[in-house]
Amino acid sequence: MDRSISAELYLSFAAVFYRPNPEVANHLEELIDLWAEAIPGIDRSIQKLNAFCDQIPPGEQRLNTLWEHYIPLFETGAVEAPPYASVYFEKEGLVLGQEAVKVKQFYTTCGFGMGEGKEELPDHLAVELEFCALLARDGKEKALEDFERNYLNPFLKRILPRIKNTERPVYAAVAAILGCRQLNLLKEGDCVG
Repeated sequence: MDRSISAELYLSFAAVFYRPNPEVANHLEELIDLWAEAIPGIDRSIQKLNAFCDQIPPGEQRLNTLWEHYIPLFETGAVEAPPYASVYFEKEGLVLGQEAVKVKQFYTTCGFGMGEGKEELPDHLAVELEFCALLARDGKEKALEDFERNYLNPFLKRILPRIKNTERPVYAAVAAILGCRQLNLLKEGDCVG
């Protein structure tokens, strides 16, 4: 796949899994078009996303709806799918564990760092996806393959099923699409139109 398309795909997924913002809410249709063009076998997920967009047009209502789903999914209460890899790989299930340290070290090895005052931790789902976009953009294919194999894909195998099982309209469909693209989940029927 063309590295600029690969980088764009990673950025599109990262945008959705960061905290909701007007930019993503108002341009969700463009992301859907990108995924539909670049990723085969995701017709069912695309239909779900289009239905959501038809029901809730761009604007404040859509942004508020994304927040309604994002908060219990990723942030507060009985969080349905913690967005930090450490939670899935640490015995105690704590945030900012060894997984976060290893991921941050990988970023540094590749010449990237977490800026001061960054809102998210290094092992946040969106941060890892954005890092992959940077590697793809810069043509660092070996580093990208290593990061996917050792960090991103094992994390996705744990978090994506949790997101999909919530059946939260946008997030479940995007998790299914990301799984199809990244993990080739054809055996589970997620990538069948």
